[in-house]
Amino acid sequence: MDNHIKAKLLEAEHHIKKNWLLAEEILHGIIAEHPDTYKAYEMLYLIYMKHALFKKAEKIIAKALNVFPDNNQLNFLMGNVYLTQKGKAHKALEWYSKIRIETPEMLFNKSVALVYLDRRKEAVIFFKEIMPYFNNLVSTYTFLAEQYIALKEWDNAISVLKSAEKKFPTSKEVALLISKCYDSKKNWIQAFVYYDKASRLGCDSAEFFNAFANCCYNMGDIEKAVENYKASIQKNIFYIKSYIDLSKIYIAERDFNNAKKYLSIAHRIDPLNIYITLASERLRRIFNKDKK
Repeated sequence: MDNHIKAKLLEAEHHIKKNWLLAEEILHGIIAEHPDTYKAYEMLYLIYMKHALFKKAEKIIAKALNVFPDNNQLNFLMGNVYLTQKGKAHKALEWYSKIRIETPEMLFNKSVALVYLDRRKEAVIFFKEIMPYFNNLVSTYTFLAEQYIALKEWDNAISVLKSAEKKFPTSKEVALLISKCYDSKKNWIQAFVYYDKASRLGCDSAEFFNAFANCCYNMGDIEKAVENYKASIQKNIFYIKSYIDLSKIYIAERDFNNAKKYLSIAHRIDPLNIYITLASERLRRIFNKDKK
């Protein structure tokens, strides 16, 4: 590569952040004069992908492949163009299959494509192969665990997550996923332990407190369940499920005033919700039966 091309590439790189259209023009100029300048194609690809210009990204990689046929990196980049687009994971796999030397990055993206196609068992096989290359990232463990969870292989998911817990003891995502696995296994005590840990690590969404409350209820700790349902409502007053679940506890405990209170609030928020109507009808029947 001569100094003139190097200078032009540096000029394009300088403009990428603040004036990418100028950078694009410079890079196309380089390709027009020196079509074998690999770096120019790669830089254009990065510009187009950053700005979600997938058609342009596809065209520039196709153009590069005319100059560098069967180039593994270009096949990988073309696969990535399709992987980024919804509903085109099958096309991504077609391009990844052309790569003769399998890199960890390619196998990672191939796993993601397989997940998008709901071919999770295959994805797990590839992903386990590359785990050692990415084991410094908590997302590596959670991604694999999520595939086991989707396959309802709770014990495999827990095994992966327990390994992650040793490396990342303060990860709320890991604690939350472990709690969900134990919850699905109906191991309420272990689920409680990890819901509690996730809470202390910062999990605090309305959905989280609702799940924590359900676990407490199934474990038999009514007081803790009520506390968490109320925390869920406080976090998001429009999260109707917690009003209904809380009212069911109050109905079971014969605390009809509180049951009516929370169902009334829920009804005002979502008057057409069938589950609120059903819970209100149940409350009315039990209340009338008790009066008799």
